[in-house]
Amino acid sequence: MLPFMGLGLIFVAYSSMISRRLVRIKTLQALYAVQQSGEESTKQGRASLKDSILRTHDVYLFLLEFPHYLNEYLLSEQEIEAKKFYPDKGRIRRLGLFDNNALATAIYNKTLNYKRRLFTNSWTDLAEQFETVIGPLFEQDFTTDYLVFDKPSHAQQQSFLQDFYHWLLMACEPFHGIMEEEYGAWNDDEDGIARELEKTITGSGEDFVALASAAGLQDDEVKMGLQLFDLVTDNNEDYELKIQGVTDNWDPGRIAIIDLLCIKLALAEFLSFPQVPVKVSINEYLEVVKDYSTPNSGRFLNGVLDKLRIKLEKDGSIQKTGRGLRDK
Repeated sequence: MLPFMGLGLIFVAYSSMISRRLVRIKTLQALYAVQQSGEESTKQGRASLKDSILRTHDVYLFLLEFPHYLNEYLLSEQEIEAKKFYPDKGRIRRLGLFDNNALATAIYNKTLNYKRRLFTNSWTDLAEQFETVIGPLFEQDFTTDYLVFDKPSHAQQQSFLQDFYHWLLMACEPFHGIMEEEYGAWNDDEDGIARELEKTITGSGEDFVALASAAGLQDDEVKMGLQLFDLVTDNNEDYELKIQGVTDNWDPGRIAIIDLLCIKLALAEFLSFPQVPVKVSINEYLEVVKDYSTPNSGRFLNGVLDKLRIKLEKDGSIQKTGRGLRDK
């Protein structure tokens, strides 16, 4: 019997895994989709934004399930190998890689308490692609080191799972290809989900498992994304007039759509989010355009946002509250 079985595991959920940076990116993408589709898609765009934010937790659960389904595949291959006239004992041992990792089993059992509704893809349907991951996995030093132990300790199980996910997400091209194919927003969500997987593994003890809680509509980050979306769509003309006031030779058609949307989003934060410092909003959207727009976007965005900040602070439109929020 595995060490975790029958111990009455304590399951702990910790805070929501959605970061404000990810919310800003998803809101930008939803606004871009509306911009491309027309005003009649605004309602649909808002609903898509909500689902996009909430879907991230489902993908996190999907990744936590992977060792379980990979192990099922490995054990089926192990059974085939064992029935050969001259079975390869070394291969049989390698194929039992996850069979002594009680932590992976306990984490999978915890995922069964959740129902994925917005991302329902199944590893069972992808089993034929597992072989592209297994070959490289068996070549990794951390795999060889782990296979030395017949009864690995909890710490050794944790260390193996940490190395496994780090390799899987950061260095395994076949797996990255699977995730890109299965989940269109993978490149946006990957870093945040990787951090949550790390927290899940390191935060789990010998008698408890800690999973990130799913975001809800009342979570601050979710409300922030929906509010930003509403502010930009409802005040589009007003925001463009404000931008026009600080931009020489104003012509929205000559400004990259992503840049213009980021300026409007930052403007919404300037005016309607008293708890977010101006410099935080500026820095966040400078980072966004670095990844999603043109090489010159950062300098342009910085110049426009700084002019907007100065003008809006002079006329009293920016009202920030809380310690340190008045800093320029």
